[in-house]
Amino acid sequence: MTDGRTAAAHTVLTMDTTITAAVAGDAHDGLPSEWQAVLSLCPAPEGRAVAEIAARMGMRLTPMTLVLGELADRGLIHHRPPLEGAATTNVHLLMRIRDNLARI
Repeated sequence: MTDGRTAAAHTVLTMDTTITAAVAGDAHDGLPSEWQAVLSLCPAPEGRAVAEIAARMGMRLTPMTLVLGELADRGLIHHRPPLEGAATTNVHLLMRIRDNLARI
């Protein structure tokens, strides 16, 4: 899936960056099947964290960040930085994240 790349071309993502698909589900035709699978995992508006996408795809984190960086460079996904420090101190939010990760 990474075509031998070991570093991101332009877009650098962290494991807690939130990813959302920038294209509608019917616009996935013609894309590699792996890219289609990734895009289907992160529908707008909620999306998913890079680490969660990697876990659901059964991939290691580094190759997944490379794939997502390629998708971002091609305009197929949107990415937003992780929550600010103050937002991550919300205990209820952290419990929801824990519970969702446990389900994977």
